Amino acid sequence: MTASYNTTAIAIGVKSIHETDLLFEYAYTPPKKDEKGVQKVDSDTIFRIGSLTKLFPPLALLKLQDRGVNFEDPITKYVPELRTLKSQAREDSPIWAVEWDEVTLGALASHMAGIPSDYITDIAPFGDLSAYGYPQANSSKFLGCAGFFGTPGCNKTVFFEHFGERPPVQAPFSAQTVYSNIGFAILGFAVEAITNQSFTDYVTNEIWKPLDMARTSATQPDEALGFIPANDVWWAADMGFEGPGGGYFSTINDLHRFGDAILQHKLLSAVQTRKWMKPLTSTSSSGLLMGAPWEIFRAENITSDGRMIELYTKTGDLINYHSQLVLIPDYDIVVTLLVAGPSGPGEGSQTSMTLMMSRIVQSLLPAIEAAGKAETAAAYAGTYTDKRTNSTLTLSLDAAAAADDGPGVAITQYIIRGVDVPRTDPGSTLPPATPPTLDPPMRYRLYPASTGAEGKTSWRAVGTMNTAEQVAQQDALFAWPMNSCITWAMMDRSTFEFGARDHFVFDVVEGKVKGVEAVGYQVHLTKECK
Repeated sequence: MTASYNTTAIAIGVKSIHETDLLFEYAYTPPKKDEKGVQKVDSDTIFRIGSLTKLFPPLALLKLQDRGVNFEDPITKYVPELRTLKSQAREDSPIWAVEWDEVTLGALASHMAGIPSDYITDIAPFGDLSAYGYPQANSSKFLGCAGFFGTPGCNKTVFFEHFGERPPVQAPFSAQTVYSNIGFAILGFAVEAITNQSFTDYVTNEIWKPLDMARTSATQPDEALGFIPANDVWWAADMGFEGPGGGYFSTINDLHRFGDAILQHKLLSAVQTRKWMKPLTSTSSSGLLMGAPWEIFRAENITSDGRMIELYTKTGDLINYHSQLVLIPDYDIVVTLLVAGPSGPGEGSQTSMTLMMSRIVQSLLPAIEAAGKAETAAAYAGTYTDKRTNSTLTLSLDAAAAADDGPGVAITQYIIRGVDVPRTDPGSTLPPATPPTLDPPMRYRLYPASTGAEGKTSWRAVGTMNTAEQVAQQDALFAWPMNSCITWAMMDRSTFEFGARDHFVFDVVEGKVKGVEAVGYQVHLTKECK
């Protein structure tokens, strides 16, 4: 993978939140590099992380919920001076002026505000551009700052001097998501107004220090601790007030501490974390949903059963620097990738940051899936009986068998009070007076639920009669994919005395499964010893 990377450094880490050490660690140091930086890359080497920085402003605001902050609040509640930008617009109309009172914190965090994408990337000051069709530049429009090519970073005052001249791209909450760097700088303004301290101080004290992210910073760190590509001019670039949108520095190890803390609910409560890690809108890509500011890839070709896996990611790019943090909640896995150096032709042109992440995940998850199946089979597979009620439940999961490539755990014998449930399943409707005789019988698999308690795990059963071929034939009739996948609407539908027929609760004592309650049937079965 790195054979052609003569001037590009790479650091990769893979970690389970249940393990102290990394599961996989890789670092590559190119032969050509700036001598001022590290000469050997490792997991503590500092890289610029670009837009991965964008995770911190929304998280900071979520941590301020105890002060009454809500993502539905208009940004003008905290930064009312944004309203003055209207006076700079060409005219007061939806085409030329942002309606700032309609822009919420959540809209900014999820790229749904429709506001201009950037500010400091204006190219007018950087030479004669007539060869590209531009007119002669008006020097009165120059910011005098940008942070690039030796210019100083812009401050908040500069933002309010001209940003109103930039028209909106879309109306807030339009169907089309519009990526905006500037939105995260504005969220930083809101944090400063709420906390009465700089955004950097708040993030340092409330996130980085508690997690021991000692090599993560908002300003340029010691050059000797970071990787600097040969002839690089971006290591020292000062993003100024736009720093919260893409200016920070970090390491593989620090980002793993951060990812671990998110999945282990150390930064937000469990329910706050689950709410944060949700899609909020779609994008122009059918495989990518947008959170706040999660970029959520949905893949159905990773596991053998083809089920949907969601990867919660944030990618960063700052010309020569590329980063990606990947959280996979289904597996409690954190993946980090940091790259520094050119990536054009001759420098690994076949492998972009996202392609590297995809290849890592495609290689990693099947192995983790197999290990998880083996562990689950050892704990849950077997026969459970209750002789008093003539009930038997047999669970099977053969991780090595190609025939058993489905998710969850298969129910291969399902008899309750002498009734063969798979052949008499009435579905979610009111059972008819005479039980049906199903041929072929229903097939069931058990799936773990997100609820649980000390010594108990909660599972739900999902049944199907159709084969994979029959499902594919039915789905081919519709204009959209997976029309038949409606299990989300069918769970917990059939109940008896308020207990769901599909609900199973296992007893776990000192890590060993001892029995299971079929809740809707009011039967408790004991696991037979092998």
